[in-house]
Amino acid sequence: MPTQKPLVLVADDEQNAVMLLKHIFERDGFEVESAENGVLALEKARELRPDLILMDVQMPKMSGFEVTERLREQPETERIPVIFVTAAAREPSDVAHGFQLGADDYVRKPYDYHELLARAHSKMRARQLEDRLQRRSDELEALVRIGGEFNQRLGLDELTELIVDITCDQLEAEHVELYLLDEQGGPVSYQDSLQGKHEQLDRAKAVLLRKDTIINRVFVSREPILVRVEDDVYLQDINQGIGMAAPLKHHGEVLGILFAAHGGSSEFGESNFRMLRSIGEQAALAVRNAQLHAALQSYAQNLENMVEQRTQELRAAQDQLVQTEKLAALGRLAAGVAHEVNNPLQPVLTCLEGAIEDVENEAPVDLESLRVAESEVQRIKSIVSRLLDFARPSTSDTVPVQIRPLVEEVIILTKKQLERARVNIDANLREVPMVKGSPTQLKQVLLNLVLNAMESMPEGGVVSVGIHIEGNGAAIEIADTGEGMDEHTISQIFEPFYSTKDDGTGLGLSVSYGIIQGHGGNIRVESEPGVGSKFTVWLPYFHN
Repeated sequence: MPTQKPLVLVADDEQNAVMLLKHIFERDGFEVESAENGVLALEKARELRPDLILMDVQMPKMSGFEVTERLREQPETERIPVIFVTAAAREPSDVAHGFQLGADDYVRKPYDYHELLARAHSKMRARQLEDRLQRRSDELEALVRIGGEFNQRLGLDELTELIVDITCDQLEAEHVELYLLDEQGGPVSYQDSLQGKHEQLDRAKAVLLRKDTIINRVFVSREPILVRVEDDVYLQDINQGIGMAAPLKHHGEVLGILFAAHGGSSEFGESNFRMLRSIGEQAALAVRNAQLHAALQSYAQNLENMVEQRTQELRAAQDQLVQTEKLAALGRLAAGVAHEVNNPLQPVLTCLEGAIEDVENEAPVDLESLRVAESEVQRIKSIVSRLLDFARPSTSDTVPVQIRPLVEEVIILTKKQLERARVNIDANLREVPMVKGSPTQLKQVLLNLVLNAMESMPEGGVVSVGIHIEGNGAAIEIADTGEGMDEHTISQIFEPFYSTKDDGTGLGLSVSYGIIQGHGGNIRVESEPGVGSKFTVWLPYFHN
């Protein structure tokens, strides 16, 4: 399928200027629309939602300044990049006024078209990156909320209705169905967004067994599927244009199937498909908890007829499974959101702020900073993928890792944040043999420890980072001159959900401890109140 060309809107009342810009951008692979006055430019921006607007300042009916101000007032147009291409705004006050109204850049006439194209691509890439990060952040926030709502419902009837309603709202689907299955794969419950719950399960059973339908394919393959009407007889039967379905799997067992469809002109995209799969995974955990709760209620009504041993076994099973699955659903997701995404997101924002300052000051953009930002975005992508697949076992590969470059990268990523907090960094980094591990996970641990050290020094201080050989492995020391901890606090800091911060989740050090244990290493801590703390991460050497 061919990639859609980016759309540029040229707002200028001089036809020669429009023709020149149209020629430049069409030759570079853009679609170009034009508007000869400010009112028409505003109308076309709202209708076409272009990827970029090249705006003249002085135009009939409405100036470029006024158009930009109106665009920034509307949610549907507030994020469209605007570059003023003008000969009129030469005074610094005019330029400042334009930026205050929401302009992204200025290019003065006469201009070099290579520079203009470079600035246009830079602004669109920056805005696309912001949009992608915002969408992923919105998805993660929605999943946290959904997980919390699911795990508050222990009644199956209430839960199935909630699953269908949330799927409809989150995916903007016209039609949603939920099939709950027994151990033999037969339907035990069927919920329809259009007709509610069906007591008669014959239709649900027929749909499950009917060949060449999306429901049957997911039932057989046990994997999520997205299809269009021409490839599926069931979509034709219910008059829907596109549909997708995902299994509700719990430890390899399929507890049900979640189906969503709509018949409009819009299509389900990758983010919709990913969201359906994630809803299905969380719904599976909630359904299993509800089933266990229902089973326990049934047993509770007949406690007088049960022997003591059986009662104790059931209680132990309930405590273990309900609590374990709630922690698996909410704990992993919360840990990923709070401690994996936020760490790489900060250097991305810092690098982008630096790049924007360079462009505003007409200085060369620091390419290395943008590469660091791109690397961190890729890491966020990897983290998000793990979070959305949190119910599945980790498949992270380990490779030989050089410790010193990895620590140096962490120092670079945190440098500006430490400077803002008035924290100096003292590095003593020796070359040591390679260790075996995941660079992404190890970087996550070190970022967490450095930022924790910074937060322990609200009035500023020094973070010391060192590398040395210890036995048959490498030791990384991160020390601070902060508030320190007493013995009671030290004994609990690696426990899940224990935090010394008012707004902390208590998962950062717990997650870091688990990562290092998974690498065959350990984390030690030494601390004294009023003096500071030192964390030592030890990792075994890599052996062929």
